[in-house]
Amino acid sequence: MDGQASNSPLEFKDLVREHSGRIRQIARRFAANGAVDDLVQDILTRLWRSYARFRGDSKVESWVYRVALNAAMTHLSDAAKVRSLHAAMCAQPAATVEAPGGASPLDILSDFLSRLGAVDASILMMYMDGLTADEISGVLGITSNAINVRISRMKQKFNDAYVE
Repeated sequence: MDGQASNSPLEFKDLVREHSGRIRQIARRFAANGAVDDLVQDILTRLWRSYARFRGDSKVESWVYRVALNAAMTHLSDAAKVRSLHAAMCAQPAATVEAPGGASPLDILSDFLSRLGAVDASILMMYMDGLTADEISGVLGITSNAINVRISRMKQKFNDAYVE
């Protein structure tokens, strides 16, 4: 799907199949447990609505991230408006306990992601998917230099927390 997209329903189905893991990961990161499927559905709806306008000017991965993260940010904003003051005051800070010694790499990554803010978690997910700092910059509107600095700091934070 590089270059000009023909935007057929079959190609969209293939696109969704190829990026479903990425979409679900973003939804799990930004939605409460009970709302993950709702956020996935919202992301898919937004992808479908904008699919006809996707011209292939950027990588498909960048476009998927842009749409998915915009949907996630809207979801977070809506959730924040609904949340009561009492719930906000009772929220517990993220745990600072290290992952258990027998934790799988996926458990360690999930634990690390849960300790990051929304922007850093988004940067890390895109970085791990192989997007360049310029591509991440295009999605988030942060300079490439700032992206590289954040990645470097996250690597150090990860090493400090998980590498003996």
